[in-house]
Amino acid sequence: MPALAPATDQVLTFLAVLQHGSFSAAARALNRTQSSVTYAIQKLEGDLGITLLDRAVRRPKLTLHGKAVLPTLRRMVREVDALQRTADGLARGLEQKLLMVIEAAFPMARLLPILRDFRAEFPTVPVRLGIEAVHAVTEALEAGTYMLGIAGPVVERYPTLGFLPCGLVERIAVVAPHHPLAQTGRAVPASAFRDHVQLVLATRSRQPRRRQFTLPSAAIWRVNDMAAKQAAILAGLGWGRLPRHLAEPEIAAGRLVPLAVEAIESLDWSIPLPLYVAYRKNDALGPAASWMRDALVAAA
Repeated sequence: MPALAPATDQVLTFLAVLQHGSFSAAARALNRTQSSVTYAIQKLEGDLGITLLDRAVRRPKLTLHGKAVLPTLRRMVREVDALQRTADGLARGLEQKLLMVIEAAFPMARLLPILRDFRAEFPTVPVRLGIEAVHAVTEALEAGTYMLGIAGPVVERYPTLGFLPCGLVERIAVVAPHHPLAQTGRAVPASAFRDHVQLVLATRSRQPRRRQFTLPSAAIWRVNDMAAKQAAILAGLGWGRLPRHLAEPEIAAGRLVPLAVEAIESLDWSIPLPLYVAYRKNDALGPAASWMRDALVAAA
């Protein structure tokens, strides 16, 4: 780390005297002579034009002026320290921010502990999270809008993207208890869905829309985020599939009912959705993005 500016050094010396209770104790803690500590305090007081410490008592005591400027001096040291960490990070290629896009089905509970560890490891790198669905995740990565993403299996269709497995998400077909599909009490035949609305997650993708399931439905209603889809199902507007981490609490509370569907060839809802950490192959990830990629894979 480059040498601290003299003014900052004087402030740090002043704070050390307050922390350790005397000029001599501060000198020992800083591995300096007592005369250099005394000079630093005198220089700081001279530059500010006020007296910070009352030396008439055995242990240096803050003057009224000293008490008034102490919060500002402490804040200045914190800001200088943050500036130095940022400069050090930029010197070794650390990103100024981490831009991530997350598949809407991914459980945020899995991500939060990793984000806490990331903040401790890279305190100067802010994180921006975007939530998208299906192809919109991979398209945003391809366009360079984000550095890193958590994508579904559609990532395999994008040759410009690299990806590593980071876990699975189970999904459950559910409906509100008062919905007609919940009244059968047995496996629902595929034909029964013909008269009911299916709720699916909309995507801002450029890809043509495809039917997500082979079950016939009266209509497909699209909503633009997972919370809106969940709310619509809870309201009885239609049936749909929710990630297990969202569906199970509602089922346990009696607000949703899981749907069992009669066996249909080529349709197996028991298969979990695989998820991947994705990134552009031709872009070298910086230290922060590399750390996040590896942490997501390890947590899987």
